Amino acid sequence: MVLGYGGVWACQEHAGVGCSSRERAVLEEFPHYGDQQYTPFSGEVSCNAHYPLRATRSEVLGYYDERLRENGWEVGGYWVANPPQGIAVFGDELSDLEEAPEDPEKVVRAGLGARRDEYSYTVEYYPPGSPAASAESGGSEDEAMVQVAVSDEPGAGGKVK
Repeated sequence: MVLGYGGVWACQEHAGVGCSSRERAVLEEFPHYGDQQYTPFSGEVSCNAHYPLRATRSEVLGYYDERLRENGWEVGGYWVANPPQGIAVFGDELSDLEEAPEDPEKVVRAGLGARRDEYSYTVEYYPPGSPAASAESGGSEDEAMVQVAVSDEPGAGGKVK
């Protein structure tokens, strides 16, 4: 069977693989933090974007919390984690993370999840100096990294009670 570019796209749209046009539209429905430029890329069951930036965890997660709510999302399920060190803080509100450490030696990532209709929206923040942020920014100790994922797959991130 020979498929041209359009055929591959059509298969992706119906097979739940990659970055569907619907997921991409959700990813692009409001500007990302700092009006970042990015190129969406496909995950196994999601449409993703990531970019380096200079901002704190509370600035980034606060921004997405506001934009998501303004656009009809049910936001909940905030976290800060570094599983190898046994650090895990979970909360129903962004303010629940205030006491969690921000030091990249102690925190690997933080994030939030949201749901709207059949879609999930996940934002992960990797602090400056963390391995993920350093790899993305070419080793810069000054830049954090944000990764956003949108999925219409059942069970994909963004769980809300």
